[in-house]
Amino acid sequence: MITEYYKLPLQLSQMRKKKEPKKCTLYESVAAMIHLISVTYFGECKHDESFGCEIWEHDFENIINSQLYKDHLRDSIKQTIETHELRLTNIRVKIQIELVDFKARTRRAKSRINLEVYGTLALTNEPFSFTDKFYIGPLSYY
Repeated sequence: MITEYYKLPLQLSQMRKKKEPKKCTLYESVAAMIHLISVTYFGECKHDESFGCEIWEHDFENIINSQLYKDHLRDSIKQTIETHELRLTNIRVKIQIELVDFKARTRRAKSRINLEVYGTLALTNEPFSFTDKFYIGPLSYY
């Protein structure tokens, strides 16, 4: 049974020096994989174009129906996690979209996606939860 996992990102310079890469727990490894899935757009991983997240497909589009977009995005992320993170079962995904006001020289608003993933670690049967936040476009000025 595997009890140690490599911490992301891998420090390849350390490996070239024949140093042992940093390790992490199962919980941290699953969380890192979900983060990697959510910050990768479809097609970015050349050996598996199904790896990634649909958030980046709509980065600069105006969202007309936010509920439909949230439902579609939630289902897409859940499907990708189920496909690529087999160490997690009973996966539930929750998405919230908020408009955040950035005050700079001009006022700008960006959409922030709050991602919450819940499930069970298959190996230990422990509960798992992960949260992440992303800012997406379009930039809007008013």
